Amino acid sequence: MWGILTMHTFNRGSISIPDISFDHMVFMEKPFQDDETVKQWKQNGHVYGKYAGSTIEKNQGQPNWVSCVEDQFELQNKTSCIYRMTPGTVMPEHKDFYKKYRSLYNVEDSNHIVRIVVFLEDWKSGHYFEIENNPIVNWKRGDYVMWKNDTPHMAANIGNENRYTLQITGCDV
Repeated sequence: MWGILTMHTFNRGSISIPDISFDHMVFMEKPFQDDETVKQWKQNGHVYGKYAGSTIEKNQGQPNWVSCVEDQFELQNKTSCIYRMTPGTVMPEHKDFYKKYRSLYNVEDSNHIVRIVVFLEDWKSGHYFEIENNPIVNWKRGDYVMWKNDTPHMAANIGNENRYTLQITGCDV
């Protein structure tokens, strides 16, 4: 899947996903997991009401379609969350540290950790994603971005409608 990629690289692609209704899903608010990063954002002038969206994690009873989407990626120890970013949520550039994942699966070398963000709906005005200084907009339902380890990225919803993604985390070995 990766071939010979460096630590800071990403791939894009598209997969098939079923039609999804978010109407009856119960999301849980989740603060951004790294207080030091939030402190740095604020020092840099990024003062927003929300830095993170809400989730439905695997242990919260995700819909059956999530497993079908996960199965399209060849990773070990996969876990996922459905992620809802409401209007006004801004997550400036950051790197993921995977603290919970590393603890759960006893992963010492984070260079093997892969993160995938699958866009669950077509792009809407005000929805934004950027990775390694590459802006990504105009995505279609089923498009995804995949990266390893601590590749810098950011996301925002400055539009008028919720932004839905599926975040998949796993290992490439």
